[in-house]
Amino acid sequence: MRPEPFTILFANVGRRVGLIRAFGEAMRHLGLEARILGVDANPLSPAYYVTHESFPICRIQKEAYIPALLEICRGHQVKLLISLLDTDLLKLAESREMFKQQGTFVLISSPEVVRLARDKQLTYGFFAENRIPAPSIVSFETALKENSFPLFMKPLDGSASQMTFRIDNRESLIFFHSYVPNPIIMEYIAGEEYTLDIFIDLDQVVRAIVPRKRLEVRAGEVSKSQIELNPEIIAAGSQVAQALAQRGGLGMINLQCMYTADREVKFIEINPRFGGGCPLSIQAGYPFPQWAVEMALGRALSPLPANLGDGLTMLRYDDAVFVQG
Repeated sequence: MRPEPFTILFANVGRRVGLIRAFGEAMRHLGLEARILGVDANPLSPAYYVTHESFPICRIQKEAYIPALLEICRGHQVKLLISLLDTDLLKLAESREMFKQQGTFVLISSPEVVRLARDKQLTYGFFAENRIPAPSIVSFETALKENSFPLFMKPLDGSASQMTFRIDNRESLIFFHSYVPNPIIMEYIAGEEYTLDIFIDLDQVVRAIVPRKRLEVRAGEVSKSQIELNPEIIAAGSQVAQALAQRGGLGMINLQCMYTADREVKFIEINPRFGGGCPLSIQAGYPFPQWAVEMALGRALSPLPANLGDGLTMLRYDDAVFVQG
């Protein structure tokens, strides 16, 4: 009798074609018959058409969003659910027991970790509590009074580097403070920007830390990056990862930091999901998709291979998916 396929559902598939294909390859490596499903509010999302089947869904803000996902998971016997967008993570974290009761493992951190990642005030409070170097937050009044520029401004609950601005003078400060929704102002940190792919298992063990130097960013997502196994950045990332693990961090967590000319590592973002540049780490040999599937199956995680791709560079480019109307 042919075994049932292992079914994964990706929420908010967007443009994440490379990641979805990496999961298909991981399941072939594990000897599993794979069935990959997707949902997105926009049926013109490219990754919508590289799954075995995809479904339209309401906007995340609607009350029907979680019930719709539960229905899809129940009807298609989904074993693993992964969201690829920030804005539904808290809803999923708060609902993961409902999914578990019907046999679906949601790869997501605890609600506490998701909240502190989504709210930048909580993020910087977490950094301060755990003595993790980070840029200081400045109030609008203090920034106006001290006239100390440059500064950096972004939304309190933003994502994908949208509405983020360097502030060089009072005029820009006043304009962008009224332009950016829920603005937070902070010290400007000059240096090289790195993204760290972190993986935490069910036993709160940090299984991997992979720094990726951001060489070029387009539309808020990295387009060129290079793995650089800098021991100082890895050690700093380990401090953050351990603190997140103690609060319920689970699976993929994406950290962003600045590495200054003085070799200081200062953290600026926490994103508890697969990052857009994660396929670089997977290509280098880090078995993140395989580990996610093994966790859903209740298996021990495969060992981390040796001699992984330090220096491997990813140069992303546009491709096309053609859909007959």
